[in-house]
Amino acid sequence: MIKAFCTVAAFVMFAHVPALAADAPSPEALRAWHKRELRVAGIMHKLRLANLASCPKQEMTYGLVVARLDDRSSPAVRTAQAQSLGLRDYPTALGVIPGSVADQSGLREGDWIEAVGGISWPLTDAGPDARKAFWDALYAGIQAPTMEIKAEHEGQTRDFHLTGKAGCTASLFMINRKTVDATTFGSRVQVNSGLEALLQDDAELAFVLAHELAHVILEHTGPGKEAHIKDRAARQRIEIEADSLAVLLMARAGFATTAAAASIPRLRKTNGPISRLLGIYGPYMSTDERVAFLTKRAEEVRTQLAAEAQGR
Repeated sequence: MIKAFCTVAAFVMFAHVPALAADAPSPEALRAWHKRELRVAGIMHKLRLANLASCPKQEMTYGLVVARLDDRSSPAVRTAQAQSLGLRDYPTALGVIPGSVADQSGLREGDWIEAVGGISWPLTDAGPDARKAFWDALYAGIQAPTMEIKAEHEGQTRDFHLTGKAGCTASLFMINRKTVDATTFGSRVQVNSGLEALLQDDAELAFVLAHELAHVILEHTGPGKEAHIKDRAARQRIEIEADSLAVLLMARAGFATTAAAASIPRLRKTNGPISRLLGIYGPYMSTDERVAFLTKRAEEVRTQLAAEAQGR
């Protein structure tokens, strides 16, 4: 699914904690949200690494999200974030994607990130320039082939030497919205929480994320392509292209290709009753046509990958 534009607010990779209101959510709600966010990020992480050869743009990936308590938040919000996510006033490992470079290095959620690339977090109030130097070092580190991190882990300071893995260039963000939707603009993919809640099967969610990643790989959207997206015939074509490539992308990442067709009726039920009654499918094939297309495509991909495996 594509929209002409989407607003994204996140830090480093995928941190969008819904806790900036005056009334703080419960620690349990924040922990549940964080678990859901890690699920989505973990699936996309697999897709990005497994399909490097298909991506026109590549970047290093470490699977690490670093954040700190927001100075602008109310005391109640800061307390909830500290209790539920382990955030502090200093940079903390908010997220470590399972199986990622950060995970394999031994970094864990809650570790205090003391320094990156030799640039330490100022322990005293050294002003915004000192803090900016740390964040600049972190941003440079996650784009480099290697990254040096000093962190307090299990009560002891340790040096971590991380060697990044190349993956497809794509930024993923989960937004707290009940609508069942995912959108792409350029290399930015936005997933609404309603979609993640609906697709509890990881392989079905992987198909939707692979569909969005396919839009990124095929460069279907981005600055200057808004008019192209609004053209109905062009939009129908690119949605079919994204469906076709998505099945291959998810298969390479180890997800069952049968889940692609299985997800469509479930997604279709979220459309309004009038749309279902009138058979309005927008730029997509009808449900039956899309299920048939994805079922056939799944068999083609299985045959293709089996042949490639025999030829190695």
